[in-house]
Amino acid sequence: MAEREYEGALAEYTTLRAEIDSRYKYQQQILALQLTLSSAIFAFGLSRPSLVGILMIVPLSSYLLCGRYVGQRTAIRWASRYITKELSERVPGGFRWSVWAAENRRPGRLLDWYLPLIICFPGASLLALGWTARFVFHPDHHSGWATAGVVSVWITGLMAVGTSSYLLSRVFADRTDRGAA
Repeated sequence: MAEREYEGALAEYTTLRAEIDSRYKYQQQILALQLTLSSAIFAFGLSRPSLVGILMIVPLSSYLLCGRYVGQRTAIRWASRYITKELSERVPGGFRWSVWAAENRRPGRLLDWYLPLIICFPGASLLALGWTARFVFHPDHHSGWATAGVVSVWITGLMAVGTSSYLLSRVFADRTDRGAA
């Protein structure tokens, strides 16, 4: 009976490690998509002055991708925590990787993880909002309703920047306060 439980725990561990690896790959794909999408929108929007309004897409798409990025991070932490707290106890000797990783963590990762993500997600969004501010708030060629709509989209983008910043800051704070997966 104990041997079956041991085998089941090993099989579950193998599956969870594969899921964690897959989610790490998804994170990298999300990051690459964010860089590509933002660059393409900036290139298109800045190619002609009449297209600068298209830059207001960047904050919304950045927020959506940032949310997915953080969601992958959260799922990785849950799976890692499950391995450490549940599966490790069911295997003689346990799984030492997560314990070792927690004891030998890298430094706070401010420069190599947090700041690049802040620049990539909310940073690109702020740049887009800054670039479109004149278009939005000096609407000498818009009707009243069009101005209200453009201002609403701009403010929604600003809220998306704040939410993305909050999500990334919370992950960074969780990592520095409690330890990472």
